[in-house]
Amino acid sequence: MDFAPTEDQRILRDAVERFMRLECPPEKVRQWDNEGLFPEPLHAAMADAGFFSMMVPVEYGGMGSPMADCVVLFEEVSRPSVDFGTRIALQAWGALILADFASEEIKGEILPEVAGGRAKLSFSLTEPQSGSDAAALATRARRDGDDWLISGQKLFSSGADAANNKMIVAVRTGKGASRHQGISLFLVPNDAPGVTLRKLDVIGRRVLGLNEVFFDDVRIPSRYLIGEEGRAWEYIGRHLERERITLAANYLGSARSALDDAVRYAKEREQFGHPIAKFQAIAHMLADMATELEAGRWLTQMAAWRYDRGLPCRKEASMAKLFVSEMLQKVTAQGMQILGGHAYTKDHDMQRYWRDARNATVGGGTSQVQRQLIARELGL
Repeated sequence: MDFAPTEDQRILRDAVERFMRLECPPEKVRQWDNEGLFPEPLHAAMADAGFFSMMVPVEYGGMGSPMADCVVLFEEVSRPSVDFGTRIALQAWGALILADFASEEIKGEILPEVAGGRAKLSFSLTEPQSGSDAAALATRARRDGDDWLISGQKLFSSGADAANNKMIVAVRTGKGASRHQGISLFLVPNDAPGVTLRKLDVIGRRVLGLNEVFFDDVRIPSRYLIGEEGRAWEYIGRHLERERITLAANYLGSARSALDDAVRYAKEREQFGHPIAKFQAIAHMLADMATELEAGRWLTQMAAWRYDRGLPCRKEASMAKLFVSEMLQKVTAQGMQILGGHAYTKDHDMQRYWRDARNATVGGGTSQVQRQLIARELGL
């Protein structure tokens, strides 16, 4: 297995790094974090740069890039904020679900718009009473002539309030032999009559934001049913490996920034007549941070390598998500310690990396769930 970057991947990394440095300087990111705002001009610039088209199959106007290339993109885009990678990841997850399971009519209608950045996608699964136990969802859809009526509530929906956004919503449409049966996926415009969104006041991940979504007999045409009725759990399961690899790549980017900021500060900050980087306690903290970051990169690249070759990667994807999310929390916490009192001010970005990292071991499947999935793959 050769994980050395190709020439194309080196060019991609350099191009994305230049883009993010130009479009997302620290002062702007701090402003967007304070305001809880993902700016539309940035979304448009990402579209012009081709970031979203990488996530859409070639036959629908995209580039259909392999996961190994997408990992490069996600890591670099997430350097200033995990939320920038999450915005692209939402496009990726949604586009691939539609490409895999939606009707040709919907694919032809929606996917070219996603590739061009004119339409956005988000995913709504979690509810107030169903988090890790996602199959316990209570939001329902019932037939009404040629349409469906959706009623219920979703929680922690990333980016659901964005302009021109369509939510992929998991709802219960019937009963089955198990709780996982009878669940379906629908494409729901976030401005449809009966949809109410409330942006949550969260401590981190504020640029993109999390939303509570209410559905009050929202009328959806039958053509917006994704795939077959009652098969959503199968569809979601096939989507999760991609999600976990993507999340790991996002977290790598944030961890790199936290490490770089900590190293820079340690070299500049003097105490007792020396830069604090000269003290063994600080130097060893930085060494541990760098080592765990590199280990996370290898786990993520391994999972992406297997995914691109069609090899089983359920275990590897969960390992990458588990390790990198917990690594991000450790690295940002150590970064806060190294910067000391300065880290506790918004004059430095470390506090944002730290706040954003707290979500990493919860969102996209908790660390406890990832461990259970890995244990299951080991035959336990």
